[in-house]
Amino acid sequence: MTPAVGVVSAEDRAAVTASVAAVLDGARPAEDDRFRATDDAEGRFVRALAAEAAAQLEGKPAQRILAWAAAVVPRFAVTSSFGAESAVLLHMVSQVAPDVPVLFLDTDFHFSETIDYRRRLAVELGVTVVDVRPALSPAQQEARLGARLFDRDPDRCCGLRKTEPLRRALTSYDGWATGVRRVQTPERSATPVVEARSHDDRWLVKVAPLADWTDADVADYLRCHDLPRHPLVAAGYRSIGCAPCTLPVAAADDPRAGRWSAFAKTECGLHLPGDGVTDRVTTTPG
Repeated sequence: MTPAVGVVSAEDRAAVTASVAAVLDGARPAEDDRFRATDDAEGRFVRALAAEAAAQLEGKPAQRILAWAAAVVPRFAVTSSFGAESAVLLHMVSQVAPDVPVLFLDTDFHFSETIDYRRRLAVELGVTVVDVRPALSPAQQEARLGARLFDRDPDRCCGLRKTEPLRRALTSYDGWATGVRRVQTPERSATPVVEARSHDDRWLVKVAPLADWTDADVADYLRCHDLPRHPLVAAGYRSIGCAPCTLPVAAADDPRAGRWSAFAKTECGLHLPGDGVTDRVTTTPG
């Protein structure tokens, strides 16, 4: 009998337990191709297994969470904005999952310093960066929707240049990891370390290895591993996105206060929990 949605079978729970135990011991668990959710049964498997993995990996070291996902999810990627804190997750990728591609959403509106930083980290850390581009060039977008869309409708601009390009890119993957942390914004405060996300009639696994990290954890990691900082951090840019929508902030301010400062907006849309593309199920005994 197929388990109901959100219910983890004893067999699948044992499989997750074994895979988590393997990575905690420094081994590599077997890949599980059932993550390719192309029908209802496989979709149920992905959703239930992601919930079980979230329960078992909560509180575990970020490197082990990343290693588990990179080993178990067949086609896995990491996304990075190459922003103020990005070197932390990218360094972990280089250490525990060097073959995993890093997807960079090149919006065409990044600071030149961000593009330079992307090149530098790719070389110094030895990670493979895949540039993901919007369907429209800035000129095409302006011709269709008018000049400076980011000043008039930043949600739509983010949708065209971030959310939609990532949606298209993820059709080639079964799961991905991000550097999202719970303390960053209220919308991220309940971020699980592993969750299932609905994507074009499939279920993918989204992983947040740094979910429970504090600002001090990030600072300590950067310092201990002597990682290069984004050049704009020294100029007061503590959260770095597209150039037209990002300002420096005072040390006492919220780090994201400089993002879309003229709008009641703190998220580009990639990580919103209530966007209709997430399904956070919980495990049920049995």
